[in-house]
Amino acid sequence: MSMPYSARFPKVLQCSVDHRPLRFNAAPVPRISIYFTGRNSELDLISKCLASSTGDEPARFAIYGMPGLGKSQLALQYSKLKYASQRYTYVFWIPATTVEKLSQGLTSVLDLVDDKDRHHPDQDVRLMAARRWLEKSPHSWLLILDNATLDSIPFLREHLPRENSRGALIITTRTHQVAEDIVDVGAHILELKALSVESSATLLINAAGLKESGDFDRKHVEKLVNQIGRLPLAVEQAGAYMKQKHIPANELQTLCDGMALDNVINWENSLGKYEKRSVLAAFGILLQDLHKVSPDARNLLSVLAFLDPENIPLDIVARGAERSKCRLAEQLASSGSPPEDSPAVRKKTAKPPPRKKRKVLDPGAKNAFSQESLLRLLCSKESLRGAMSYLEEYSLAQPVYGNSPSLHIHDLIQLVLLKESTRSQLEQECHTFAVTIITSAFETVGDSCTPQSWAECERFVPHLASLQSSYPAQTPPSREFMDMSQGIAKYFQKRGRYKDAEALLSRVLAQCERADGLGADHLDTLSMVHLLAGLYIEWGQHDRAETLCVRALAGREKHLGADHPKTLMALHHLALLRDRQDKYVEAESLFVRVLEGQEKTLGEEHLDTLETAENLANVHTIKGRHDLARQLYTRVLAGRERQLGTEHPDTLITVGNLGNVYRRQGKCKEAEVLYKRVLARNEKLLGAEHPETLIMVENFAFLREQQMRWAEAAELYERTLAGRKGVLGCRHPRTMRTLGYLADIYDIQGRDEEAQALRASARVAEADTKNVT
Repeated sequence: MSMPYSARFPKVLQCSVDHRPLRFNAAPVPRISIYFTGRNSELDLISKCLASSTGDEPARFAIYGMPGLGKSQLALQYSKLKYASQRYTYVFWIPATTVEKLSQGLTSVLDLVDDKDRHHPDQDVRLMAARRWLEKSPHSWLLILDNATLDSIPFLREHLPRENSRGALIITTRTHQVAEDIVDVGAHILELKALSVESSATLLINAAGLKESGDFDRKHVEKLVNQIGRLPLAVEQAGAYMKQKHIPANELQTLCDGMALDNVINWENSLGKYEKRSVLAAFGILLQDLHKVSPDARNLLSVLAFLDPENIPLDIVARGAERSKCRLAEQLASSGSPPEDSPAVRKKTAKPPPRKKRKVLDPGAKNAFSQESLLRLLCSKESLRGAMSYLEEYSLAQPVYGNSPSLHIHDLIQLVLLKESTRSQLEQECHTFAVTIITSAFETVGDSCTPQSWAECERFVPHLASLQSSYPAQTPPSREFMDMSQGIAKYFQKRGRYKDAEALLSRVLAQCERADGLGADHLDTLSMVHLLAGLYIEWGQHDRAETLCVRALAGREKHLGADHPKTLMALHHLALLRDRQDKYVEAESLFVRVLEGQEKTLGEEHLDTLETAENLANVHTIKGRHDLARQLYTRVLAGRERQLGTEHPDTLITVGNLGNVYRRQGKCKEAEVLYKRVLARNEKLLGAEHPETLIMVENFAFLREQQMRWAEAAELYERTLAGRKGVLGCRHPRTMRTLGYLADIYDIQGRDEEAQALRASARVAEADTKNVT
């Protein structure tokens, strides 16, 4: 998933009364080429089709065609014109290349319109809320889905708005099949063709700056644009090259004739001959010349191509480079030479497979890939600005300046860069450097478990996914990459985004298991197994957790010994699982064993030790040993307040647990004070329906039930049940328990039919659980 959708665009006009935006265009309009030309008939067709739709459904229109034709440019131009004419109150733009980007983009609609559900911890609930807002909005809106793929169709069918004639959707895609599947109205599908010779020539003349001088032969210009296929992206790049080098069209035409197609695009791809020639002519010359002018800018482009191309945050890149440079300097100062496993100069330790003789795009590409030189460039604002200027002048990327400078790379350019890196055997170096700067930057984020870090964590999500998908085959993930993956997974888990956390950890685990030098029993692999087990415990998927807990524990005992801190944490997970399975005797025995081992190896104040002490206190609470529980909670609370602060989520959990002891001892006033403190902070920091918030709501329900305030207890249980159904699902053990508690309250209130209905639904959920397991 790029930085949060709502953070990528300028601030929208706000209403001073209710803080809701009056109107905005959130599409990246600055990406429209200043040389945009032609396409008037296509713009008219879009307008007519979207205006002619009948019924209560949002009108839909699809634009399809090969990369580089200007599909996104056309959609952006339409949004710009129609927003200026006040046809639409709101314009949304969502990258649609992956389901992850679609999911992030749709839920970010809630941020833009300040919807009440924008902070809901469950992604599915946010998606439903976004669709609901689009379907119920009294204002006109335009939603543009850019570059939809076959893989995204099931997601779109489920989550696109199905009513509200005030809305309209534009979909861009490469294939007719996707267009037809989404729009399903032949008249509302446009196959975008290459520009006419006249429009292409005009575009080249403008991009090359020939219009002002008038010093050109239009016949040569028209011959050149025909030669490169009249693909707008290629034509504009050819114009940029002519402007840079002050050469006429006939000379560039000769250069294009001399390029060898097979030497440049000899990789497996889905491009047709027409597209290959256009890509060849546009990219071959530009990349060759860029390398001559600035090898570092050329190498930087190859590195950045491994990140998510939609929005590359330059502040993150620069921050990572600065940290890597400092680390490298420290290593050089201490050892006299950079160690081989240095993240900034990491080399592949396994013997690489035999490679074919290297083919290069230009003679300069044979030069060594200099990580140190790139670090110097990225750590200098002036040098980085100069490199961005080169990329912009050559039309190879689009920098966006301002408070959060970023870079956009067209997906076709990214494709060529990635394949060229593979062909020229620079894939390993470029990918490693990209991993180094992103993981180094992530180290500065702080604790990914705290709400203060969540917005920054989200900015890294799409780039982690992009780096993961492009990891060279059989190459083991670096330690830094796995650390970042764990940090993002913990962020997902703390946000209640269990599906996202599971998908991320499962992918990295599979990567570790099949990578050379790691395998299923390697300690790094077992770390992923351990994290995934913890996720499943919290998610209530106990059978899956059991298998992974046993695997992690056995592997760590084998490699590290029974008393190693990591082995003890694996045993801690098993103890926690037994606690969640209501096997309290076994859980207590395991927690005591873990706690004794941690106090010896880590010390009494270590955060891992405190976590175990708290879980042991939970067992004491359930068993009615309130004094023992309170002693442990007090110890844990003091340690966490000192090390984490009073507002940290883990500290607040301990405060709530201490409140539980007071409640069970009949000290209701003391319990209520603590509950109110925790609930208020959780609602503010985590959101009203976060799993930890719902635990506190249920604790309040227990308190009201104990005080025989039945109506209040029922209301609190109802809130807890609704939230848990949305976040955890109907079959989660906590959801089913809450359902039983609420049914008991209904019995007391004489609401027999409602109580019976709840218990019937519980039986259905329990049967479903047995069928699943």
